[in-house]
Amino acid sequence: MAVSSYQSRDADIDIGRLFAAVWRDKWIILIGALVITALVAVALMLATPQYRSDARVLIDAGESVFTRPERDPLADQTRLDQEAVASQVEIIASTDLLMQVADQLDLASRTEFNDAASMSAFRRGLVALGLAADPSAVAQDKRVLDEMRERLRVYPVENSRVIVIEFRSSDPELAARVPNALAEAYVALESRAQLQNTGAAAD
Repeated sequence: MAVSSYQSRDADIDIGRLFAAVWRDKWIILIGALVITALVAVALMLATPQYRSDARVLIDAGESVFTRPERDPLADQTRLDQEAVASQVEIIASTDLLMQVADQLDLASRTEFNDAASMSAFRRGLVALGLAADPSAVAQDKRVLDEMRERLRVYPVENSRVIVIEFRSSDPELAARVPNALAEAYVALESRAQLQNTGAAAD
């Protein structure tokens, strides 16, 4: 009986004492809350805004009487469409197209695509101590390509032949130009490929 009475007393919470303790330390709690709020506000003000834009590409089968297969069952068409769209996603995000757009827009000259030029003093210290990787040790083309891949997202819209090319940047104009340039480069590439296929089939 004694054991159960002790456990009962331990389980009870004195609400009055709890509020009294909080009220006694109210200034410490208030100052702590104000300091945390100020730190969050400063972090938000120092954070670089990110703009996001996208372009959409409609994938067309591009078949003609010369290239259309003789047997094309409807049951297999959905699977073929999905495979075709997935293949075009990989082409859009390919290294060749990305580097073509990077050269066209001269992304290497922008600080957000050049870690070596935009390193903070703190990161330079880490690099000097060997605690962080040195971006200048990596080729410039690879740095630009890695930054593009980090900011780029290419994905198909479900149950459609539409592919979305999404890009984010601290520059709103660049955020809009990269998806459009990538879409234009892809369309030009596909147009050349279709002309070659049609010409070969006609021959």
